[in-house]
Amino acid sequence: MMTSPEFRRNLWLEFSAHRLAAMPVILGAVFLLLYLAGSRTLDANTGAVAGFVYILLIFLWGTRLATDTVVAEVQGHTWDQQRLSAIGAWPMAWGKLFGATAYAWYGGIFCMAFYGVSHATHWSLSAVLNAVALYIAAGIFAHALSLALSLQAIQRRRAFGRVQVLWFQVAAMVAAGIPLYSGLKGLELTGDGAMIAWYGYSMAQTHFVIVSLAGFAGWALTGVYALIRLELMHRHGPWLWLGFTMFAMTYFGGLEWAPWGLPVILTSVPIGLVVAFLVASGAAYAMAFGEPKTRVRLRRLAHYLRENQWRRALEHFPRSALTLLPVAGAAIAAALMADTSHFQNIAGLADVRLSILATVLFVVRDIGFIFVISLRHEKGSGLADARAFLYLVLAYTLLPALAQAIGAASLLGFFWPEWGEPAAWSIVPVLLEVAVIGGLLWRRWQNIQASAAEPS
Repeated sequence: MMTSPEFRRNLWLEFSAHRLAAMPVILGAVFLLLYLAGSRTLDANTGAVAGFVYILLIFLWGTRLATDTVVAEVQGHTWDQQRLSAIGAWPMAWGKLFGATAYAWYGGIFCMAFYGVSHATHWSLSAVLNAVALYIAAGIFAHALSLALSLQAIQRRRAFGRVQVLWFQVAAMVAAGIPLYSGLKGLELTGDGAMIAWYGYSMAQTHFVIVSLAGFAGWALTGVYALIRLELMHRHGPWLWLGFTMFAMTYFGGLEWAPWGLPVILTSVPIGLVVAFLVASGAAYAMAFGEPKTRVRLRRLAHYLRENQWRRALEHFPRSALTLLPVAGAAIAAALMADTSHFQNIAGLADVRLSILATVLFVVRDIGFIFVISLRHEKGSGLADARAFLYLVLAYTLLPALAQAIGAASLLGFFWPEWGEPAAWSIVPVLLEVAVIGGLLWRRWQNIQASAAEPS
């Protein structure tokens, strides 16, 4: 790592003689006070406090440092100078990730050392090592994700405030905190309770979570690298994003989920494919709100399509629209594998498959709607996304509630998928909505194509 100029620069900024001495002195005083004020033994209580201090340093402070490493440079107008430097995307990616958070990790190492010594009195060596690995993997994942989220927002050239930065931190801490808790819980369980099944294979829950955190941390770091490449004016296709989407679909689709309170008609669809569809749909929504949606970008896309430069066109094609391909793939697989034998009196196979198609069309409608709003209010793209989000929330909550309140329950098919309803009524309303959204998008696309064809 010492070969990265960005990493060395961060080390020089973060570590002074005073700070090198301050961290171990302060933490040593805290742990000594804890030891003297307690039973003067190292046990689960002292280990719990060490874990808590680690959370404060790595999750609260570390994610803030990771988020601020580029955001602060954008606000300080020094980011453009770095983009023009000779540092490559990969050295800059891990140099910022591990360099900006190095001082937090400096304290985290002391916490983990005290944590391990405390638990070594009543845990086996393998359990201690697994717990420490969980904490470290979760910390790296949280830092990489918070940095990736801030870089994605920078692609939009948004103005940053404390609230925006806080949201990146919260998202990263929640995403890393849930598996950390699950993995630590697995250390306390015994027998079958300490195991987890994935595609029918049983393995230790703690080991599974460690590998999962390492995998997602790797993808988050890959995302940081890809986004910094874009900032350095390098281009790449959508393959990394689609690869991550497929990875997430495969990962979550293989887990065994507790029985849901599903409508009878929905129980005919394999739960793994339902989860894969939901993951892909969530990825499409997240990218639709997060990616830049500017007329300049779409004009370039129109130009490359007109010139049959497909590779360059894919570089500018909206990632959210491409994510609809795995969404449709999961839906098609669910439709083909649906089992209707146990509820033939409720609905036929055609009803099930049309309900699945209607669900896909609602995702298509929503993604198209986000683009319609964004292209209408391009100058305030962040505000446009907020408006689109608000309108979609109202469409799925307030409007159907009003329809039911006034006795117009037959209109619910316009607001959400009507599983179990007659086939025609489950598909016709959303088809009409998709047609309207498609017409609006086509008009905007025609205008963009016309402006792209004009001589510059």
